[in-house]
Amino acid sequence: MSLTVEQAGAAAQPLVGVVEDDPNVAALAADLCRGMGANAVLFASPTPFLRAFSDGAPRAVVLDWRLEREVSAAAFMAIRHRYPLLPVVCWTASPRESLPVMIHHDPMTRIVDKASGMAAFEHALSWALGAGGHTHGPA
Repeated sequence: MSLTVEQAGAAAQPLVGVVEDDPNVAALAADLCRGMGANAVLFASPTPFLRAFSDGAPRAVVLDWRLEREVSAAAFMAIRHRYPLLPVVCWTASPRESLPVMIHHDPMTRIVDKASGMAAFEHALSWALGAGGHTHGPA
């Protein structure tokens, strides 16, 4: 079950935006977020995500690096421009070395290989939720 921003924001749990175009993988991410005590709002593409959080930001974002039409780099740059301190979990099936330098060197980003399993995702999400106590409003 996915939540709207309003439904998820009404709960006391931290809010995580999940930008993932595969509905099965998005549902898995939402389940893992719930297991970590966070509410997930699912987005199949970056534009609705950016529009949904125009007045603030979630505690963290899970960004699929291999979105359709290869818009992940633009999505990452837009997220980073709007929310410079927002923790980003870059969840990818791409080889780590194929990711741009901006991802590797961003201190507020963690890269998780989708094949690494749930423990790696949970570790990165735990980091993101712990790092997310800062302000992430529009710059």
